[in-house]
Amino acid sequence: MAYRTGTLSAYLMEISAAYILESAMRDTASPFEFDGPVPPDCMINRRAEADTIRAWTHESQLMALVAPRRYGKTSLIRKIASEGEKVGLMVVTADLFEVASLSDLVLRLERAWAQHTPEELRPTAGKILSSAQAGVSISGAGFALTMADKPTTDPEPALHALLELPAQLAQHRPGRILIVLDEFQSVARVPEAQALIWQHAWQQRQTVSYLFAGGGPGMLSTAPDDRERPVGQMRTLQLDRLPAAELREVIKDRFAARNRDVSDVVDGLMAASERHPQRTMLLAHLLWQEVPAGERATTDDLEAAITAALRQVDAEARATMSGLTVGQRKVLRAVAEYGTPMAARALRALGLPKTTAQKAAPHLVATGLIEDTDQGWRVIDPLLARWIRTNYGTRA
Repeated sequence: MAYRTGTLSAYLMEISAAYILESAMRDTASPFEFDGPVPPDCMINRRAEADTIRAWTHESQLMALVAPRRYGKTSLIRKIASEGEKVGLMVVTADLFEVASLSDLVLRLERAWAQHTPEELRPTAGKILSSAQAGVSISGAGFALTMADKPTTDPEPALHALLELPAQLAQHRPGRILIVLDEFQSVARVPEAQALIWQHAWQQRQTVSYLFAGGGPGMLSTAPDDRERPVGQMRTLQLDRLPAAELREVIKDRFAARNRDVSDVVDGLMAASERHPQRTMLLAHLLWQEVPAGERATTDDLEAAITAALRQVDAEARATMSGLTVGQRKVLRAVAEYGTPMAARALRALGLPKTTAQKAAPHLVATGLIEDTDQGWRVIDPLLARWIRTNYGTRA
């Protein structure tokens, strides 16, 4: 192909400019993902947790994955699903966050099957649901159309049809099926829903595995504990904060790979984030924005990142506080400032009766706002704790 001198020169300049732009974007783009689930290849640690759930999946027991919000439950589930495809494990995940009714539950399960059913099984799943004559379909819009046509439709037959589908599909494929019910704690507010789910899950355990994922220790508080379906036999995995050594090295390596040095402040960042998975990534991302390529991060850069983080969580923190009773807000402030809801100084400074603290603390634990650890009480979200101390501090 022949080029005139001017045309070739312009072409080469265009390629050079595009390369420079791409290199600059690659050098300035933050390597820290904090907004939403993390891609499987970007997860830090969690290898042991994924291996544990995969091993439990092949046992005839129910499983629970428990962790506060933003600890990476959904990211871990997606990692298991993506790796499961390579070994013949079929994973169907339903998001049940704030599910409001049996009809809403049917729609969530129908949508999950529409999204996660493999192509080779879609005709079979469609026939099974069609034969149930319950108004649900693999397209994910069946029950919505059914309710639009007849608003008084009883959702229970449709729910049974969807809950029976895993065991029926298991007869048409090799390998195990894993049903993941994410944000399962929401189901407790829907009358009869948990009982129906437990019943089907327990009966199907020989061929289908169930993973109940959610936040807070109260997620399984209403699970049946009788001879037929003993919740005591459920395997429970509690997600912890990320390990300090590996987290520190990942942060340093990701900065170094883009010609930035964070060695002087990485320990300060770890202290501010308290190894909370999402909050650590958020602070690392904001610190990244403060440090130009070729530079070394300073304590001023870290302080700027923390200040930016507090601005970012301000609206959420105010909404959290507004959703609590007066007594619960005082207990949350006591834990954030004094490390315990029962400190005499906290009770005096906040005008908090001891009996109120004793009643409010369990609610805050159940809702995933505070926890009582071996090292003492703490607010689970370190940025919320810092926001409280910054805006409403009572200590000098």
